[in-house]
Amino acid sequence: MKASTIALSIIAIVLVITTGLFASMYYSEVSAYNTKASQVSADTAEIQQLSSELSSYSAQAALAAAMSHWNNIAIESVQPIVQQYTSNAVLNWVGGPLSGTYTGTSQISSVWTKFSNLYETVYWYAVSPPTVTEMNSSYYVVTAPLQFFVAPTSNPENIFVLNVTETLGIAVTPTSQLIANEVWKVSPLPLTAVIAGYPGQNTLIEDEVLTNAYAHWNNIAIENVSLIMQEYGPSSTLTWIGGPLHGNYTGIQQINATWTKFANFYEYVVWYAEEPPTVTVSGTTAMASAQLQFIVFPFPTSANPTPHAVLLNVNDTLVYTFSPSTGTWTLTHETWQVAPAPISEAAPGYSSPQYT
Repeated sequence: MKASTIALSIIAIVLVITTGLFASMYYSEVSAYNTKASQVSADTAEIQQLSSELSSYSAQAALAAAMSHWNNIAIESVQPIVQQYTSNAVLNWVGGPLSGTYTGTSQISSVWTKFSNLYETVYWYAVSPPTVTEMNSSYYVVTAPLQFFVAPTSNPENIFVLNVTETLGIAVTPTSQLIANEVWKVSPLPLTAVIAGYPGQNTLIEDEVLTNAYAHWNNIAIENVSLIMQEYGPSSTLTWIGGPLHGNYTGIQQINATWTKFANFYEYVVWYAEEPPTVTVSGTTAMASAQLQFIVFPFPTSANPTPHAVLLNVNDTLVYTFSPSTGTWTLTHETWQVAPAPISEAAPGYSSPQYT
C-alpha cells in the first residue's frame, strides 16, 4: 500500500473518531442543558410559590397587626398602642374633639392618652371584614368600617357609638408589622341609630331621674327624713317658698333640719302628681318638675287640739347632677314652692281650716 493511501486512511479514521467524540459531547451538553433548564423551571415555580406564600403571610401579618391595634384601643392600653407605630408614623384624626394631624410616637401617644381619658369603657367590632391591599412586598394597607361602643368618663350613662372609617398603612418585615400611616375618621352615633328599637340614652336617663323624683316625693309622704337626706349631696341647696318653712337652706345639716320640722308638723301625709312629671336632660344635669298635691294631717297641739286635714299645692323642681365616681344622680338643688288651700278643693264637703 502506498504511503499516501495509508495517510488518507488514518485521516479518515481520525475524522470518524473525532466526529463521534464531538457528537457525543454535543448530546451530553444538550442533555445537561435540558436538565438544568428543567431544574431552573422547577426552581422558578418554587420561588413563585414561596413568593405567593410570603405575600399571603405578610398580608395576614398586616391584618393581625390591624386587629391587635383596634383591640389595644378598646382596652385603652396606650403603651401597646404606641409600640405598634414606626418612629415617624403619621396619624390623621378626622372628626370629634381630637381632630388633627399627629406625627411621631410622642404626639401619637399624647392623642391616644386623651382618647383613653375621654372614655371609661370601650368595646368594638368591625362592621364588615377588613380588606388588605398589597402596595409592595413590604407595605400593606388595611381598611375597615368599625364601631366603638363608648361610655364617657364624665358621664358613663351617656353611652353612644363612634362610627370609624379606619385606614392603616402597615410596614411589614419578617420580624415586625408597624403602622406607618393611619387615617382615623370618626363620627358619633346614638345607640338608636345602630340598635333598632333601642331607647335613646336620654330616655334611659329620664327614666332613672323620674324614678328618683318619685322616690323623693314618696319619702316625703312617709316622712322618713333619713331616706330623704340620702338623695342630697353635701353642698346641695333647698329653696322653700311659702308656709312656715319659707327660706333658703344649704348643706345636709340645714336641709335635714327643715325636713325634720316638716315631719314634726304632720302626723299623716298622702300625695299625688296632678300631671305626669317632666324630665329634661342636658349632659350630666337633669331636671324633674311636677305639680303635686299633698294632703296633710297635722299633729294635735294645745293651740289646735282637733286639727283638720290641709291641702298643700306644691310646685316642686328637682335638679340632679350625675356623679361619675358613684355612678348615681344626686339631688343638688330643689325648689319647693307651696301654697295652702282648703281641703274642700280636693275633697268637697270637708271644712277649710287655716294652714298651720
